[in-house]
Amino acid sequence: MATQSAPYTLRFTEWQCGHHGQRPADIPVHSIEQANLILAAVSHAISQPGHARAALFDDHLGASVYLTDDSVDQIGNLQQPRTTIYLASAAEMEELRGLKDAFDYAYGGTLTCWDGKTSLDDLEVATTLSQAEVEAAIAPVCWHEADLRRSVCDIPPTILPAETLLAELRQFREELAANGVQEGGAA
Repeated sequence: MATQSAPYTLRFTEWQCGHHGQRPADIPVHSIEQANLILAAVSHAISQPGHARAALFDDHLGASVYLTDDSVDQIGNLQQPRTTIYLASAAEMEELRGLKDAFDYAYGGTLTCWDGKTSLDDLEVATTLSQAEVEAAIAPVCWHEADLRRSVCDIPPTILPAETLLAELRQFREELAANGVQEGGAA
């Protein structure tokens, strides 16, 4: 009998509880209701001064919650868009900077160059960090790391190659040129 893959992932992004402080592995879940049941069960098992944070997410959206002893907010639906991190070489980063008008046209604002340390507040960021460096920066904070580093995101971001964004921005640049808009916003 084949099973359908789970559309959601429940990840404990901070784990300050349990005898050994070992964060559970990601849990594939089939519904928001199932995730809420898991979170409620875990919160009932937490004793003070323990707590945890968790994120439920799909390919595009997510929600985060705080758990403590016998207390967790219910997730109603996923509303927060996941940040996208574009992995760029130095040359790709330079080209992205040159496409700032196309980025503003497509997404509004300026593309942020992410350093791997600051909070991921923007929906689209680019970095010259390697895949491994990005994964280390966004990894959940284990109990023994609480004094060494802090979480940079509540919901895990999506990681894509910069070429994905570059191809899109090149198209928007052509669209702007076709409408008579030159680089720098002049018409």
